[in-house]
Amino acid sequence: MAGELNANGPARRRRNKKKSRSSGPGSSESSTVAVSTSSRSDSKERKKTAATAPPAVTHKNPLFVITAVILMPYALYNAYLYLFLQHPELISFLYPTIRPAVKVHDSRQLLIVGTISSGTSQVAQDLKNNLGLEIGHENAETSWSFVRDGTVSWFHGIRYIPRPGMDVNAKTNNSGGENILFLSQVKDLCRELQPQMGFHPFMFRDGKCSLRQSWGDCWRGECEDIVQEEWGCGLRSRNDKRDDNKLHQRRDDCETPFNKVLHQVRHPLRTIESLVAKFCIGGVEGKVQPSFLIFANALFPQHNFSEMSCIEAAGYYVDEYNSAIVGAREVGIDDQFQVEEATPCQIAKAAGFMDSDSVYSPSRDRVLKVCNSESSNSAANQLMKSTENRYNKGLVSLHWEDLLGGKNGSRKKAGDDDLQKRIKRLTRNLGYDAT
Repeated sequence: MAGELNANGPARRRRNKKKSRSSGPGSSESSTVAVSTSSRSDSKERKKTAATAPPAVTHKNPLFVITAVILMPYALYNAYLYLFLQHPELISFLYPTIRPAVKVHDSRQLLIVGTISSGTSQVAQDLKNNLGLEIGHENAETSWSFVRDGTVSWFHGIRYIPRPGMDVNAKTNNSGGENILFLSQVKDLCRELQPQMGFHPFMFRDGKCSLRQSWGDCWRGECEDIVQEEWGCGLRSRNDKRDDNKLHQRRDDCETPFNKVLHQVRHPLRTIESLVAKFCIGGVEGKVQPSFLIFANALFPQHNFSEMSCIEAAGYYVDEYNSAIVGAREVGIDDQFQVEEATPCQIAKAAGFMDSDSVYSPSRDRVLKVCNSESSNSAANQLMKSTENRYNKGLVSLHWEDLLGGKNGSRKKAGDDDLQKRIKRLTRNLGYDAT
């Protein structure tokens, strides 16, 4: 029995496998029909599911979305500036009283010049916020900025600083090669961007260089062109040919004309304090920031600021800058005001905004309305309070003896009083008490 099972078992298994293979893959018609029916059923089910399913979500490139979110507002804002500042005539049918474009050669009402740390940013903000004027701080570029009424700037004061080695009243410790010296100083100013000094060529005009690049060969060349044109231009007159085809003498040789130029002053000792707090690395006996040295040495080469203490560098800069502006009163500076004692309305009056021949009459009307209002307690009629760039909030306090040689890191002989005498004389010339 066992032998028989052993003998027949494999045979039966082989027959079973063969039978299974012959019937398994669906060789019969019934299997084909079943598969066909199942396929039609699946197809109908898929169509039904597709009809009732929510629409598929398209996954966008996140980089594209981010780029669109960032660039769209930027593009719209630039379009807004382009229309309102460069081509307002295109939308004048919507805004009949829209202000005309102000180009680089067109007059503006006001330029205020004053040293760094004399409160220029505060004055610009107060004239803008309290009187509704379009005033720029270190910016006179009207193609892309709402600064069509004027500018408050320390660097625009270069108009009234004599060119080293070229202008008659320029002081220099160099001899010979006048034009070479001047060009050398220009290159020093323009070699690298010094953002801490509040200067960039774009603050004067919309040039040919890309704003996507902060500095480079293009901006360096633009800088040299502008500085050569602007340096001392307020000390030179020129003739312009106007619409009547006649020559008219202008009081300066500058590219952009301003109806009124004011000299903003602050007590020299307080100004030096703020400069020390801003530009001295490590306190009153510390080193002077390189950017300040570059500009001071270039503008006033009669001094070697690199060998000075920080107080001395700040002090000689304040003296030379203000003395240059005071010296230009006869040729280009209309008036002076002390920032500690001035209200926005007083500045506006000195700037000619209330005059009948002001550049833009709607600005005149706006200023008159604010300043002649019955409420004398308005901010426009109050002394300005310092809220901008408060670098020296309780950090540095100087007295007259701090200006003597041999103190606070000075290399001068102990008791040298040259700087002290200069600052006291300047203080009196600017109308302050020097005791």
